[in-house]
Amino acid sequence: MNTITISDEVKAKLEDIARHLNISKEEVIETALSIFEDAFKEEKQKDMKFKIANEHMKKASNELRSSNMRLAQRAKIIEEAKTDIFEVISRRWGIEI
Repeated sequence: MNTITISDEVKAKLEDIARHLNISKEEVIETALSIFEDAFKEEKQKDMKFKIANEHMKKASNELRSSNMRLAQRAKIIEEAKTDIFEVISRRWGIEI
């Protein structure tokens, strides 16, 4: 078993929570760590899913551009535009392109 140092304010909060829940301070800490760990893991999973989806989108974009030079040229013009593209295209841009 190890000892950690906490401020008097944190100690008071810990004791208050333990008293209200009628559990030990150790159980309060374990529960809080469990909740934090679950939230952390969930966020990491979201980040990983986003990274995987982003990689798939890049791969699909590269494949599409290599098979359709006209589309690749349009995409390059849009990407290199200095003006925000949404300011200059109509709301029907997906249909028009």
